[in-house]
Amino acid sequence: MNILVRLRKAAIFAVGLGLVLLAAPSLRSQTAADEALTKKYADLLGRYDLDLTALGGDMHPTNVIVRDGGLWLDDGDGRPDAIKPAGDSGLEFEGQDDNSSPIKVTFIKDDSGAVVKMHLVMADAGVDVFGKKIK
Repeated sequence: MNILVRLRKAAIFAVGLGLVLLAAPSLRSQTAADEALTKKYADLLGRYDLDLTALGGDMHPTNVIVRDGGLWLDDGDGRPDAIKPAGDSGLEFEGQDDNSSPIKVTFIKDDSGAVVKMHLVMADAGVDVFGKKIK
């Protein structure tokens, strides 16, 4: 009986190891894609404090991050929104929120060329706000 338990454990371990080894190339390519996007959009990434006071809210932190091979807006609600480049400027992006409403994001540079603000428009929700880049 003891030998059967050992064989069963060894088989489970072998299957698990095989699955890890099969997934390893995709994990490496995922990491490589994230690294490439992080480098490409380094000046856009970070935290922005969106000013929602005109909408009855407050300053709302939103992070621009790279994850799963894409660029995302993450306000901490557990449902980040993917955004993709729109146009050739490298500063304009589009996406959809979890209700399939359009999102438009424009990053704004100062005179020195540093990204200092984000302009977020979600017309269906009546949102048209700016956020200062914090870090």
